[in-house]
Amino acid sequence: MRKKIKRLAAGLLHKPKPLRLAALTLLTVISLTVIFQFLRTGVGTGGAIEAEKSDTTGQAAARISTHAVGIHEVSESIDSLGQIVFREKINISSKVAGRLAKIHVHEGDRVHTGRLIAEIERLPLEITLSQQKSELEIARRAHDLARARYENALKGIEIKQKGIQKAAAELNDKLSSYQNMDRIVKNKTILYEAGGLSESELKNLKTQHTTAYTAYQLAQSDLEIQQVGYRDEDIVAEGLRMPSSEKEKIALLQRINTKIERAELESARSRISQAENNVRSTEILLRETSIRSPITGLVAAKSMEAGEMVKSDSIIATLINITGVYLAMNISEKDIKKIRHGQAVSFTVDAYGDETFTAVIRRLTPVLDMKTRTVEIKAELGNPGYRLLPGMFARARIETGNRGKRMLVPLASCVRGENGSGEVFLVKKDIVFRQRVRIGGEYDGMLEILDGLGEGDRIVAGELGLVHDGMKMPPDGLERTPETK
Repeated sequence: MRKKIKRLAAGLLHKPKPLRLAALTLLTVISLTVIFQFLRTGVGTGGAIEAEKSDTTGQAAARISTHAVGIHEVSESIDSLGQIVFREKINISSKVAGRLAKIHVHEGDRVHTGRLIAEIERLPLEITLSQQKSELEIARRAHDLARARYENALKGIEIKQKGIQKAAAELNDKLSSYQNMDRIVKNKTILYEAGGLSESELKNLKTQHTTAYTAYQLAQSDLEIQQVGYRDEDIVAEGLRMPSSEKEKIALLQRINTKIERAELESARSRISQAENNVRSTEILLRETSIRSPITGLVAAKSMEAGEMVKSDSIIATLINITGVYLAMNISEKDIKKIRHGQAVSFTVDAYGDETFTAVIRRLTPVLDMKTRTVEIKAELGNPGYRLLPGMFARARIETGNRGKRMLVPLASCVRGENGSGEVFLVKKDIVFRQRVRIGGEYDGMLEILDGLGEGDRIVAGELGLVHDGMKMPPDGLERTPETK
């Protein structure tokens, strides 16, 4: 518009003077009209803005409701955060070192007690077992030989005892012959001295006497040789007490004279026992090459694959039992006195929205955490279908069973701060004031006020973003919420 006016003014400079005056007068009128319209539009817009602001404030005030602070009787409860934990966790390892031949499970598989988890290679143990069985057979044959020697030794003792009896009888016979010959020689000597016997006959008799004596001496030596190991002094030399009967003496002499054979037999028996133990041990190890689940649950992790070498400390897989689970929570030391075994705990988990689960407190840790000043408790519940998984976040409430009176306000009426502090908007004489308060626990959508408000005070119940300190509230625009007793 301004450019058109300038071009028109420039064109008028070349016109006659009366015409130029008429044109300038027309331009002045047009300019004044434009300025007037501009000012009128600006003023109108400002008025609309102010009107809009006024209308918005009125609408905000109309939406704001207030709440009368009152004392309510409530059932005390403890709210806590927790998480789901497994009831039982087992790391599956092998008692047998060797190569992992097969593994039959994967993460997330459900397993029952006795299910085959993995297998260790059997060939080295089967070779060892075959060798041990051969050694056992050799030990048995050696035992048979030692037993035969021992039995032969017992028979030899019996023969020896018979020989001793025979030698004793022969000694008695030789003694009788010698004594008889001794009497004859003495009698014949008297007869010879009397002249009734020749010298040659006497010498012949003396020769026979000497022969009889020699035979007696030989028989006595033979008996003594036969009796070695079967004498009373031999029993005493072994440190044994002399038996009272002949039968016990014979049994004791048998024991003394079969020490070597008996020791060989016992040694052979020990070798058999050792070989049998080796066989049994290897058979047990062979059975242990099949690793089975000790519980019913889920495979939480698989740590090894087929072909890897397994040691005694190797973890093949990890199983967890979640047929039942625990809800683990940390409770402040000031609330410990309110917790007891058997209390019910209701909780929700994010995975199932508002669905409520119920558990029962079973375990209370007897040690206080020095850093957090809390005690861990665990509540147990069944888990059919494995719906609850370890690690799920839970929001829990423990009903203590105690009832008391509390000053409560709506949760939406308070802006929470730190260390149990908060702020509400107090309404006095239709003016909004910011008020600091000290807050306590929550009770079904209500918040406990410990300090800063009195019974009967009116506060803004919600829509706190629409109010500010010092704001004037029209009395007719307030929607008052009734106090609930």
